[in-house]
Amino acid sequence: MGQFLAIGLATEIGINKSEADKAELTLEQLQERMQQDLHYVPDIYNATEKDGYYHFFLNEEIFHAELLPFLKTFYPLLYSKPAYYEDALEKLAGMPPSEWLPWAQGKPEESFQFDEYGTRDYLSVNHTRVCVSYDAVLLSMEGKISMETFGRQFTFVKYAMMQTFRQFRLAGALRMYITG
Repeated sequence: MGQFLAIGLATEIGINKSEADKAELTLEQLQERMQQDLHYVPDIYNATEKDGYYHFFLNEEIFHAELLPFLKTFYPLLYSKPAYYEDALEKLAGMPPSEWLPWAQGKPEESFQFDEYGTRDYLSVNHTRVCVSYDAVLLSMEGKISMETFGRQFTFVKYAMMQTFRQFRLAGALRMYITG
């Protein structure tokens, strides 16, 4: 199948608590480090601890309120033809917001589907690597791509996208990554 360059919205972020503990990071320090190194936006996520993991869930109120206006701004800048995203927008507009993520899990549209195969990020803290994993709604995928080392450019592009779409808090959930 291969690997592809993707842009998505991180709906859930997970970190093994034992890795954070080994790096001597409290939850607050972990969030500060994620904010500093990965442009993580803590106020759009709800943090919980369960089963030995820290979970950060995208705030549903923000997701429900901003997804359609955000996509109506985002998609025309990304795609050259409305045909690539019109169906997704039409279908999302026709269903209750509570059904958007379950619908995405069925991979209904190329421009709006759940992606559990995206690459992870890593924080290096106190000589320890802390793995940051994501569940995301994929908004765009192109490729194939082959890279041996990556991260810095993707973090920069995430920051640039956040600035471009700063009128939307949801832009803080954007990420560029490799999937496949």
